Amino acid sequence: MKLQKKFLWVLTALFSLSSLQKTMAEAFTQTENDFIEKIFDFRLSLRACATPDESIEKILLFEKQNEKALEAFGEEAALTCRNMLATALYNCEYEKDMHSPKMEPILRPQYERLTKYSEGKTAETLNPWFVLTSADITNSMMQFLPRSASITVGLQEKKDYAVVVKNNPQMPFALTLSGWWYYYAPAVGGGSNSKAGEFFKKAQKYAVSSYDKYYCNINLAQFYFEQKDTQKCGIYMEEAEKVLPGTRYIELLKKMNKIGYSLFDYNMNSRREKIDKKLLKQ
Repeated sequence: MKLQKKFLWVLTALFSLSSLQKTMAEAFTQTENDFIEKIFDFRLSLRACATPDESIEKILLFEKQNEKALEAFGEEAALTCRNMLATALYNCEYEKDMHSPKMEPILRPQYERLTKYSEGKTAETLNPWFVLTSADITNSMMQFLPRSASITVGLQEKKDYAVVVKNNPQMPFALTLSGWWYYYAPAVGGGSNSKAGEFFKKAQKYAVSSYDKYYCNINLAQFYFEQKDTQKCGIYMEEAEKVLPGTRYIELLKKMNKIGYSLFDYNMNSRREKIDKKLLKQ
């Protein structure tokens, strides 16, 4: 009887361990994590470039110079890094022309790779950096997907963000993307400006890296601009500028704010062309 109980206990323990292993997120090596931080630093440095074309040249050169390092990484870490570089390249093309025919060819191959890799996996088993950077690609790719697919993907993103934030409650990048989701999602689909604001505040609170401090302060500043709190908007814009002074990005935001628009307005295709025309008159 004792032997039977011991045998059952061992089976239970093995089953529990197996279940735990299935739910544990993929762990990246220190080298892989360091390289992810390197890409964040690199992406921030692009804000100091004079033009989007200069940024594009630097991105292509960076990818070429680091190709061997990427090839040595595990598949999930390599996909994560390539997600980050593809997003940076897409953002530059979008900045140049929101209708650029080059945007989809940048996104689609990476979107197909990450989608194939993700089959049968969940946010619980995938590395949080992979989940978040994949969401960045997917968000940008939605404009090229059927509307029904975009809705399904958008709802799944909300769930994935929630998992990452639950497991990493002080991760600025996860909090930021959650904030963006709640801001742009329609109220009927769960969107909420107030919830978005809470996420932006937490992201700014936990920001440590230069990248996070720069963007988290900008996002919170623009949120306060939307709330008609120009004093707080100014305070957080100044904090962002301390991280990387004199960028054309912050100057663009200041010009937009001056004529009554925010970053959130500018990131909407339906409003950007109107804002660009008004900016040209300044």
